[in-house]
Amino acid sequence: MFGYIRPFKPRMEKSDYELYKASYCGLCKELKKFGITSRMTLSYDFAFLAVLYMAVNGTEISLDKKSCIAHPLKKRNFVKSCDALTFTAAAECISVYHKLKDDISDDKFIKKAAAKTLLSGMKKPYKKAKKLLPGLAGFTEEKMKLQKETEDKKTKSIDMAAEPTAAIMSAMAGEITDNPEKKRILMRIGYLLGRFIYLCDALDDMEIDYKTGGYNPLLLQEEEYNPERIRSLARDSIYFTLGELSNAYVLLGDIKYKTITDNVIYMGLPFVAEKLLKGESLTKGKKSSFDGKE
Repeated sequence: MFGYIRPFKPRMEKSDYELYKASYCGLCKELKKFGITSRMTLSYDFAFLAVLYMAVNGTEISLDKKSCIAHPLKKRNFVKSCDALTFTAAAECISVYHKLKDDISDDKFIKKAAAKTLLSGMKKPYKKAKKLLPGLAGFTEEKMKLQKETEDKKTKSIDMAAEPTAAIMSAMAGEITDNPEKKRILMRIGYLLGRFIYLCDALDDMEIDYKTGGYNPLLLQEEEYNPERIRSLARDSIYFTLGELSNAYVLLGDIKYKTITDNVIYMGLPFVAEKLLKGESLTKGKKSSFDGKE
């Protein structure tokens, strides 16, 4: 749904990039098991969650090669179904379902209409996902209610506005392992990734929210609309978040596929942040490219 957690292809080894892309394609195929509509919600954010799951648990990846609905004329590598993909697909269905319910109350007509259309097709996938991850489903529902309350109150605090998204990602990342020490670290990583996603989305939506009067905590930081000043404030918050994320991530130590996760954390996220801080949208008004052809 968002797509702000991305690898930085120019500084990624070809083998790492192919493996990351195969994980992305594998997640797409895994989502199909929950329902056709759920494949439309595929995002970079959850592809990274799948890779992080495999990295922390030392998962040995098994690949297959087939064509798909998006690329019917050329076969592509994809990671075969595994615990990491099943968990991630279920988590994505849960997250997307509740995000769509939240979007229905959005002030922007196009966003609201799109949410209504997708939501009907996500009901069955959500039910399947909820059976697999009932605790996460209940927690996400609770936090999305808090998100709506925060938005309805026009909360000025960026920290409070970002809290529900951060908490949901924290809970998801915590499900990756049963190891108490690693779980604590992963929950912190998930929290900061969720906060990063929220801040990026607020920055990405800033102009349209100003025009439509939609809620956006970044707009409430200044009495008058001053994009340059707002981006400066957002930069401080985003880079504080990335700094804390780096501090937490390093505590994971030597994990499998570390060159891939290093690329995303240390290069991909700053690259995304800089594009948004320059006023260049990654998701609004143009198709996103997995190949990094921004």
